[in-house]
Amino acid sequence: MQELANEYREILKDLDVSFLDPHHPSGRREEGLSGLFLTSIPKQYKAAKNKIMIIGRETAGWNVLNRNIQEEFTTLSSYIEKALTKHREFFEKQLNIRNSRGQTFHNFTRAVAKKCGKEGIIYSNLFCFDWKKGSPIGCPYFETIKKFSEQLVKLQIRFFAPDIIIFANGMDSVPYRREFFPIAGDNKVCHNGRDYSDQGIPNGQLWEFDLFDSIRCFRIHHPSAYAQKAKVARKFLVDLLPSA
Repeated sequence: MQELANEYREILKDLDVSFLDPHHPSGRREEGLSGLFLTSIPKQYKAAKNKIMIIGRETAGWNVLNRNIQEEFTTLSSYIEKALTKHREFFEKQLNIRNSRGQTFHNFTRAVAKKCGKEGIIYSNLFCFDWKKGSPIGCPYFETIKKFSEQLVKLQIRFFAPDIIIFANGMDSVPYRREFFPIAGDNKVCHNGRDYSDQGIPNGQLWEFDLFDSIRCFRIHHPSAYAQKAKVARKFLVDLLPSA
């Protein structure tokens, strides 16, 4: 995981430390900024039959440094190491517990892992920070969050080279997903859009396209969406995915 950590450090060296250090005089944590979300690589990823990246929106109160024991920020490298360890431990646990009641994000990741094999599942988010345990859109630091989020998620796609990406980041963040990955214009990177409307799944619920002309991608509503059409589309998508 050191190679990935080095890549993250190259991007994050330009991030103001006040975004990471909860004890910084100008720290953002007291205002409501979470810790930094960094995606780790699964232990068996290289040998996985199916490599599938699931991109949500943001976390909900994600911490890297433990405030209860006054854990302090020391160096960027140390922070990245802690962030990667937290992510790996968190997601491994999520993949191995029972489903929660109702519709939740990780009920969906578990469904994908059950169908495709958990060894190759990558859990990422469109935004690398959350704000007051929710979306950072509209928070005072959103432009900075957006800037680094774009760099990080693009690095992850390049580094992990997934076979399939599922964008499950919800509707309110669609403009920013399209800003990161344009679907039209001179900088367009999403091609060959197609849907399953002829099979009863509305385009608004499930859309398929090719990213960079090479990665098969799907766009669905956030997995917490409880509408019947959203649930049907999620099941339809899982059925489309390759078996382990």
